[in-house]
Amino acid sequence: MTDFFPIQPDYHFQLLDLQQVDFPDDFLRFLHDGVIDTITLRNLQKFGQLYPLVVRQQPGNQYQILANYPYFSAIKMSGIKKITCQILPPAISPYILFSLQILHDLSSPQASPILQAHLFKKAQLALPEEDVLSLLSLMGCKPQRHKLKELTDLLQLEPTAILALHRGSLSRKLGKHFALLSHEDQRHLVNLINTYRLGGSKQQKIVEMVTELVLRDKITAGEIINKWLPDNEKTSSENMPQQLNGLMQYLHEQCFPGKTAAERNFKKLVQELQPPEEITVEHSLSFEDEQLEVRLRFANGATLRKKWAEIKTFVH
Repeated sequence: MTDFFPIQPDYHFQLLDLQQVDFPDDFLRFLHDGVIDTITLRNLQKFGQLYPLVVRQQPGNQYQILANYPYFSAIKMSGIKKITCQILPPAISPYILFSLQILHDLSSPQASPILQAHLFKKAQLALPEEDVLSLLSLMGCKPQRHKLKELTDLLQLEPTAILALHRGSLSRKLGKHFALLSHEDQRHLVNLINTYRLGGSKQQKIVEMVTELVLRDKITAGEIINKWLPDNEKTSSENMPQQLNGLMQYLHEQCFPGKTAAERNFKKLVQELQPPEEITVEHSLSFEDEQLEVRLRFANGATLRKKWAEIKTFVH
């Protein structure tokens, strides 16, 4: 196992023609090429390149970008022709190379899980397992095989799901749920998430409920959610909140039919009884059983004392 790497890796700075630098592989190009952050682009056009790009020297006077891929994409669109680069030699050890990439881009909680997965997939081909697991520690994760597998398995998802994870529109903790679904089902879910701009707890609840229905009822995600996708832009903009609430209610009813029926019957019972303001009727928590609780409200203790004997007689 590699216990350390040099404090000062063997590199130098140089001004390169933009055409000499490219992505290392088609997958990284797929993730980044043509995807531009407008603020970054505007700052580049106004101030120029503010920090060097880390590249690795290749044969034929060519170089591969190793980090800050979005910045590189923005530079390509900015009109800049010459770029300042921190050049790593072609003979740099794989362990040091992967370590530097992690420390540049991939050690923060906001880092793309897809970029992390891609790096570790390459590391598995170049390093012994012990070194690969130690790179997990460098990234702030526990050096465990199942953690490594959980991460690299994300690369098996459908391409639109991969892009959604990379861009942050899909929560990384939902990757496990997506892995249980077919690629077609994953596309439908990503479409739904993008259409309603789902995030946070709503995204998690919908993904969990759709996954449960797909696996339980042996149906496709499309059968569940297609009717909830807007038909046109007008519908999408004007009725989005109502449609989303309707979708969540529908999924809840399909996932918990017994609880839904119990809630409906309870509401009907309360409507029939029409209890006065002083009486509150409540069902058991989460409708786990059929027990009901009736609460009586009194203005004060004296009033309660007057009614107490009558109440006891009623209960017994």
